Amino acid sequence: EEEEEEETKAASSPAKETSKPTSTPSASPASTLPGDDDMKTGDITIPLNDNSEVVTDSVKVSVTSSYRPERSDSSQDKHCFAYNIRITNESDNPIQLVSRRFEIQTVGLEHKDVVQGPGVTGRQPILKPGESFEYTSTAPLNVKPMLDKTPVVARMQGEYNFVILGEDGTTPLSSNPLQAKLGLFHFILPALSSS
Repeated sequence: EEEEEEETKAASSPAKETSKPTSTPSASPASTLPGDDDMKTGDITIPLNDNSEVVTDSVKVSVTSSYRPERSDSSQDKHCFAYNIRITNESDNPIQLVSRRFEIQTVGLEHKDVVQGPGVTGRQPILKPGESFEYTSTAPLNVKPMLDKTPVVARMQGEYNFVILGEDGTTPLSSNPLQAKLGLFHFILPALSSS
């Protein structure tokens, strides 16, 4: 089984950044949105799930996340997570994934970063009925945890846009994509042994 990796970056601190316009074919933080109050304060008000599974328009999106200690350095507030996404076509028609859009909010920040881009891991896979596409991505987060309040360091949700294909398996039946939801989940630090 092939494992695809792509990095999802979220801005880390409210400090001013001097950003030069760049044109990258991969995902880039395009904009920000107002964040969730409980993530701003660290007083998380919803269940602390590190996975989710949602079916929208007969497309199931499952995600699990895990901490990557070998790529993290807590002394520098660098925390890396891997998340595994599995997209399954439960409909009677072939579909093609065309783009993705994620919202990520790190704890203590007042905004969510919106990351969007074409396809998934640089591809726009076609899924026949019953087929799945699975990939693993990393989220290297620069965030100061609020461990006195919560082990959560970030929250993510989003959607994948897809088109339904005709019987030939290549021609879109509509130019308007549908959305398969990526359900809300959290990046959660494991219990860190106190030295």
